[in-house]
Amino acid sequence: MNKIKDINKGDVIAFRADDQRYKALICTSAYKEKSPQNFTFAALSIDQEELPKLTNIQESFFYGIGNRKDDYFKYSEPELKKMWTIHPEIKPYFLGSYGLNIWRKDFMKFRDNIEYIGHLDIIDNLDKNGNGSVNASDWDFLKDFFNEKYKSILKDRGQKLFKTSAMIR
Repeated sequence: MNKIKDINKGDVIAFRADDQRYKALICTSAYKEKSPQNFTFAALSIDQEELPKLTNIQESFFYGIGNRKDDYFKYSEPELKKMWTIHPEIKPYFLGSYGLNIWRKDFMKFRDNIEYIGHLDIIDNLDKNGNGSVNASDWDFLKDFFNEKYKSILKDRGQKLFKTSAMIR
């Protein structure tokens, strides 16, 4: 396994949680202009014994909400059309993801526990159209959070599962 040197929007990573099952995250934004740098990830529904492949990711779901329709973090008409075709129940609202924020300096400390799966061309502003986030910059927190409790925690925070294909361009 190669060490991950950097993360960019659309990169998919996986790791083994405390239950020894693989979980996966997709980077929805990366702030690198000046220090402190950080990444925002969306939690995916991946929960499997084997290392997921990019096809597993494309067929998975992510945690988020359909809750905004202002012009500040707008999607293009083709992006909205695809989003609403896949999830007509959210129209006229925008789809947004729940953010897992990780500071780059902290990520580098536990990157040996993370595997790079691949890259997907995803829409911009997915994390900005969500309605919540949590600091996930600690390896112990991250692997513990993704035991079965993350599903109920995110559900309690109003997050639902949406098809990952709705975020792919």
